[in-house]
Amino acid sequence: MMCHQISIEINLDSLTYSNQIIGEINFVIDTYDYFPGVGWSDFVAVILKWWIDSCRAILHAPLKSIHSFPFMDGPLSISAKKISLSELELSSTKDGQMKTKIGIVSIEELKVALIKATRQFINAVNRLGWENEEVDVLRHTIKSLEAY
Repeated sequence: MMCHQISIEINLDSLTYSNQIIGEINFVIDTYDYFPGVGWSDFVAVILKWWIDSCRAILHAPLKSIHSFPFMDGPLSISAKKISLSELELSSTKDGQMKTKIGIVSIEELKVALIKATRQFINAVNRLGWENEEVDVLRHTIKSLEAY
């Protein structure tokens, strides 16, 4: 079975900061399929932390276990089922609709995508001189994923 390419894209130019850091963030499959959709804005630091926690859980999880990569807007999430030691089957839930299969991705590629996006985000926030608790938490959380 062919694995789909996966990346996590944050539009760094879209970042704004008042109380929380908000910006455009998506799962991108095969470079063109954006979930939830181009222009989707969310609480970047918060959901990256959730996703890193899910990714770390997957690394230790038994086969067939299911993990969620949620967005702040409740019904939107990606669920990941561990189908082998190296692969996940992704599905998406949108607008309360039943899950739509996205396809199979490499656990390692997801991990690398998450580290890369988080590092780009933290670097951008550092350049902008923004400080908040969520970003501090994220700085620690990403180190724990990089340690694997």
